[in-house]
Amino acid sequence: MSAYLPHTARLRTFLGLVDIASLGVAIWFAHHFRFGPQLRIVKWRELLDRPGLLVVAAVTGVVLATAAELYEPEVLHRRREVIIRVLVMVVSWAMVVVFAIYLYSEWAYGRGILVLTAGSWSVLLIASRWIFTAWRRQRTRFPALIVGDPDAVRQSCQELRQRPSAPWTPIDGSAVPLDRIPSEVAMRGAAIVVLAGGYERALEMGDDLAKLHFSGVPVVAASELWAWLEERLPLEALTPALFLHQPGFGAVHWTLFNRFTRIADVVTASVLLIVTAPVLVLAAVLIFLANGPPILYRQRRVGQFGRPFTMFKLRTMKRNAEARGPEFAAERDPRTIVFGRFLRRFRIDELPQLVNVLKGEMSLVGPRPERPEFERQLVEKIPYYAFRHAVPPGLSGWAQVNTSYARDLEDHQRKLEFDLYFIRERSVRLYLLTLLRTVSAALVGSRR
Repeated sequence: MSAYLPHTARLRTFLGLVDIASLGVAIWFAHHFRFGPQLRIVKWRELLDRPGLLVVAAVTGVVLATAAELYEPEVLHRRREVIIRVLVMVVSWAMVVVFAIYLYSEWAYGRGILVLTAGSWSVLLIASRWIFTAWRRQRTRFPALIVGDPDAVRQSCQELRQRPSAPWTPIDGSAVPLDRIPSEVAMRGAAIVVLAGGYERALEMGDDLAKLHFSGVPVVAASELWAWLEERLPLEALTPALFLHQPGFGAVHWTLFNRFTRIADVVTASVLLIVTAPVLVLAAVLIFLANGPPILYRQRRVGQFGRPFTMFKLRTMKRNAEARGPEFAAERDPRTIVFGRFLRRFRIDELPQLVNVLKGEMSLVGPRPERPEFERQLVEKIPYYAFRHAVPPGLSGWAQVNTSYARDLEDHQRKLEFDLYFIRERSVRLYLLTLLRTVSAALVGSRR
């Protein structure tokens, strides 16, 4: 991500530190409310003698808050959703703490005090996010001059005005000639120049824009703004020339990272297969009772570099579901068997793909592999769709945790925008974040 755009990572770090401090306040409040003055001091000393428990509680809280997307600026502006996510996160946190105490008996923490801690921490988490979003609404926004194709400029201005998390106030520069951009920046006091609708014509005045860029007023493609705001690369803002100047896409050849993810895939997939074995057996029984055999569904998919492979899934549709030919799956597909919607909702039907991960045909994180029948159509109709094959397909993916099922061409295009962002920004952080958000998506649904 471009260094001159606002630094979201700092905001996330700040909120994480606030959450840890809030946990400390919640623990203090629970002890103050539950015990008298003398016993309170004794309990405090006992707790301070168990620093391992405090570290586990703090780290688990931050990890679960990350999984619940409680550090995402756009999510924090939806108050009702924040409340639901905080409650789910805190209940999960309490369960992990109870499990840790069960495993390590020396870590004593009473049930009553845990309930008080969880309840007061929930209130503090919600309050801190409401204060944070109120501050973001009142903060000064930097003027952004948006130039380029008139339709693209108007669309970009409209979307920026509607986003409370955007740090820019858009200035419509659709009528500004290219040679007047520097003087318009000086007159309007613009802090950034955005090139919307492609930027080939801007190359005609490359020297002037370069001088402007290095004088302290960044000149960026519109795709950079949406990458920062939504963590996707909108297709309408991309051009073939832009891909040549995106250093992030070189990460697909990063050998060290590829080896790390392969080791992480094998270890995690092996553990998950063992842990989820009872769930797979129960799901197999439900499928058999609902619609009979077969339990597993084998399907040809397109993998890395366009190589086909056989993907395994638990069958969630009727045996004659494709009697009329292949069809895209819908979120509430009428072809789904009893219990099938439940299995798909919590991603249980995807668990057999852990075998594909062990075989090296898939990764835990990557673009979802598509069927060859649909692949040909999508490559013809959606630009850059074949770029998804640059990395291994995934059991989960950045597109899956940010959007719901693709029901039409527009949905597939939106998923591709998230996949291209993942390929460009591919990193250990994004790999782990996608795994965490997969849990969040299974519990509270994908963002739309």
